[in-house]
Amino acid sequence: MRLRFPSLLFVSLCGIAPAVLGNLLHWSAWLWGFMSMGMTSGSLLLVLTFFGGGHPRADRYEAGEPEPPAAPTEQPYQETRVIDAVLPSAVDGYDFLFSATVWWRPVPDHTGSSDGASPALAASAIVSRALEIVRREQPGRASFARFFLEGELSVPLPDRSGRVMALAADATLTLSPADRERLRKLGDLLKDEEIWEYEREHERNKRRYLGDDVLQSAGSAVVWWLARHENEIDRAVDMIGPLAQIAAAAKNEAVPELFRHLLVPPVGARSEATGGGPLWADPGPGAGPFDREAEAGAADRLVLLLAAVGVKPDMDEYTVLVNRVVLSLEMAELHEAAAEIRRALLPTPEQSDGAGEDEGEGSAADPSEDETTSPYFWDASHQPHRPTAPGPRTGEDES
Repeated sequence: MRLRFPSLLFVSLCGIAPAVLGNLLHWSAWLWGFMSMGMTSGSLLLVLTFFGGGHPRADRYEAGEPEPPAAPTEQPYQETRVIDAVLPSAVDGYDFLFSATVWWRPVPDHTGSSDGASPALAASAIVSRALEIVRREQPGRASFARFFLEGELSVPLPDRSGRVMALAADATLTLSPADRERLRKLGDLLKDEEIWEYEREHERNKRRYLGDDVLQSAGSAVVWWLARHENEIDRAVDMIGPLAQIAAAAKNEAVPELFRHLLVPPVGARSEATGGGPLWADPGPGAGPFDREAEAGAADRLVLLLAAVGVKPDMDEYTVLVNRVVLSLEMAELHEAAAEIRRALLPTPEQSDGAGEDEGEGSAADPSEDETTSPYFWDASHQPHRPTAPGPRTGEDES
């Protein structure tokens, strides 16, 4: 039983009042003490009677709040599975394989609910939600779409009919092994093609730079070469002829007359110069096209090689190098090439005697004739005399 503070205060006042009145009226202690005890007992009995009787019980039932009605208990979630459901992607022919664990429960107080159809309705609702999400995703983004899909399907939502509430967990989204291999090959091809496009564009730019800028003229080609070899001025002078020839070939034009005397002779020019014929003689009607590789022999190639390194026929090194090449070919048992080079480039004793007589006659001649030089870089007078027809091979030549 609970006593309130006003009730206790009432009992206390009733017990103190006789004592105060007795002191003021000079009553005896026995009198006002007896009266205080009586007042205290009476007031306490009155309070107990008021709170412990039938009236307080009726007030407790009347003042109490009505209890709310008990809520209906919700049914627990049940489990079903979706395994390898085929979902289309943003690219035709590449489908996702969707799997997940579906948790569902019937919606309370829904008419027409059926426990047998509820798992199918829940799985259908989850697959429909997944289809709306992944139909805009690229096949190569399956791993990213999986996390996005799992987050969206973790929210419980009712199906279209409103019978079941369903959500999904442990969602997976993959491609078939064949599609993954195709995507890998396609990605490699696209990367290779991109690299090839960059390389082709780089080659285009280089050709444009060489054709439109560097090889625009012989002078621009020489300046370009000199800019890359600043400390080789002497060699730059020797490169004027080849650079002029390259610049003219790049534009499908003839070499300007100004630079023709600096050109390296083409293949076969040595034999033609000694024979007195033109460098580019017309083969005549009915002849096949000019084949430089077919007409070039071992002797012609050796002449071009010596000319490229700067060894001229009037140098002592010329004969030394030719003799070494002939000996090396003979040691390698290449007798035909060695014999050809010997006949073409090494003078016979008769030619050497004739050359000495010609030198004596030249010394008696007017010295002003010796001072005149050919305007061409490749002078035919510097070439050794080549016999008009090869002589028969002797035993000494074969040895």
